[in-house]
Amino acid sequence: MQSFDEGTDGGTIMNGNEVWNEIRSIHETYTDEIERRLGSFSEVWARHDEGEFLRELFFCLLTPQSNARRCWETIERLSGDGLLERGCEDELAPCLHAARFKNKKAAYICRARERFTRGERLVDVLDMFPSAHAARMWLVKNIDGMGCKEASHFLRNVGWGADIAILDRHLFGTLAEAGVINEVPKSMSIAGYCRIEEQMRRFSYQIGIPMDHLDMAIWYRKKGEFFK
Repeated sequence: MQSFDEGTDGGTIMNGNEVWNEIRSIHETYTDEIERRLGSFSEVWARHDEGEFLRELFFCLLTPQSNARRCWETIERLSGDGLLERGCEDELAPCLHAARFKNKKAAYICRARERFTRGERLVDVLDMFPSAHAARMWLVKNIDGMGCKEASHFLRNVGWGADIAILDRHLFGTLAEAGVINEVPKSMSIAGYCRIEEQMRRFSYQIGIPMDHLDMAIWYRKKGEFFK
């Protein structure tokens, strides 16, 4: 008989189903690739390069409801042209075809750039926090356009994401299929995000896959590739 634990929202987390087996199989097959990619993120943190951190921040501001690969291509192109570092909103917006709500996102990029180029450096701000969770809350409260998912994505990409989750519709769908949550949430508060993140942490422990590995394995299950 299958045993189960109560999820924090009243759902049940079963000790194994077909989705668990799929995730385990993906992880076993691609462990080396996952570790290589996570290692590349750790190298970003080790370099502690302000420009690199800002490019990752701007990328994560572009990604909501948009194709991540195309957003990164846009960041690379704009950085190569110098527009990412000095373009105004009116110059950036027409170049953000890969992103939905390009006018808003151009404004988000310019505001974040202004904050970190005329005042405190982003790398120095992050160094002040004792944990990724504390840094994430600061980003959500202080950077326009950045929710918990975007802040988690950014922190993972700069090498500080071992114990946080990048919760988007792909992960929610898989977590629901796996019995970790009852249903895909229609909206998400900060408290709700943290609650589901804790359920994913418990799932990570039960399935025997580290949180950051689990995130990438689920992404691969939905998208068929690994990316930033």
